Amino acid sequence: MALALGFAANEMAYRRSRAAEKRASHRAAADAARKDLLGLADMVVRLGDRTVTAWCSGCFEKTSHQHVRGAERPFRTYLCCTCGTPTVNCGVPGCAHHATLTTRARVNMGYCAAHRHAIPGFEKIRSKIETLGDSKDFLSFEVRNAARITKITVGTLGTAAVVAPMAFFAAPAVGAALGSSMLGGSLTGAAATSHGLAMLGGGAVASGGLGMAGGAAVVTATGTALGGVLGATTVTAYAGADPSFGIEQMRSGTGSPVVFATGFLTEGQAGWKEWQRLVDTRYPDAPVYQVHWGAKELKHLTALVTSSTVKAAVHEIVAQGARRGSRSFGLPGIGWLLGLHGVATNPWTIAKVRAGMTGAALADLISRSVEGPYVLMGHSLGARVMVTAALALGTRSGPSRIEAMHLLGAAVGRDGDWRCLDQAVSGHVWNYWSENDGVLRWLYSLAEVGETAVGQAGFKSKFARIKDRNVTRHVSGHSAYISGVTLQGE
Repeated sequence: MALALGFAANEMAYRRSRAAEKRASHRAAADAARKDLLGLADMVVRLGDRTVTAWCSGCFEKTSHQHVRGAERPFRTYLCCTCGTPTVNCGVPGCAHHATLTTRARVNMGYCAAHRHAIPGFEKIRSKIETLGDSKDFLSFEVRNAARITKITVGTLGTAAVVAPMAFFAAPAVGAALGSSMLGGSLTGAAATSHGLAMLGGGAVASGGLGMAGGAAVVTATGTALGGVLGATTVTAYAGADPSFGIEQMRSGTGSPVVFATGFLTEGQAGWKEWQRLVDTRYPDAPVYQVHWGAKELKHLTALVTSSTVKAAVHEIVAQGARRGSRSFGLPGIGWLLGLHGVATNPWTIAKVRAGMTGAALADLISRSVEGPYVLMGHSLGARVMVTAALALGTRSGPSRIEAMHLLGAAVGRDGDWRCLDQAVSGHVWNYWSENDGVLRWLYSLAEVGETAVGQAGFKSKFARIKDRNVTRHVSGHSAYISGVTLQGE
């Protein structure tokens, strides 16, 4: 089904596109999907009577695999009876699990999801954790990374290290854009991303794409996926892509656990000591966790916006805005970089997408944990982490996993349907915004092509649980929220 959808979508996009580059890209994708469909059909007609039972790296179920006649070396090829993915015995001697194949593979050999470190373990991905502090143990791998060892042996690790992160960052944006535009805007958020990636063939192993494990690694997990198999692949892939990712317990306590995340331009404010005063204004006895994330991306973004060149450019932008008496401005200095809206290689987009994926990983771990509900706090892009997590959690059924949220100078666009955010909390979403936040007023607006951040002007939402708090009198700039804000009560 995913192959057929990918072929149809790319064929239609090819016929509708006018740009030569886009037409060539969609033509190649449609042709590849067609070949894969034919290859899979050939396997189906050659199915034999022999079956084996093993864990499948396509659907992560322990299921039956039916033998494909004529594909015997070096391993027998099978089709999973549950998901239809071509599989073979894992290439690690003694491993009983099945690896996935593409229909175009020259050699029917591979490693299972566990030995590729796509998941920590087949049975483990269905397990719960007692607290967020146990996430490190949950993400620890049960077996060695045989795929990485092989790459080092054949000298391809360097290439993989360069290509994989870019695909990781680019896929959500590409998938969401395709999914929403091709359906006339009827899908948004994770649903659009999922649909778009299916169109690209990202959800089908047989298409030569990322497969189910890889697809889940770039799709924001929502609904029933959280706390389950697909959510586990998301958080596993993210933890592998971001070495700085982790959840650290800062103190034990009683009551609803507090989880906080910092953003960029938080010099000297990234640790628990600086956040403790803020947390204690409302939750003095609560257990507290800090989400560590995106160290490399936040460092690069901070270095960019604090450079002398950028400061001069921002000063000129502010002066232009004041002279014109409006928010209409040009893009001097850093416009070429921060103004590349939607381009996966500029520092802002990379940090923003990293924040989104951190939120997806956090949502799965929260859904998987026994403790809670939680209080989520975040500053700047850290607030974006929390909003993304809440949007994902807001689509799941059952009791709310979030008691309240506190967003400080949130680098989140104001335009949007915040229904899921409203539904995600049992209490309120407190949004603290300041007119003095020049970073959001100018830099964010530059990067997002004129969009207004909720941390600079408020949500102004119709939903009852989302509350704006103007803290302009107490917050003089983007880095002053943690020291200047007193948290609201319910």
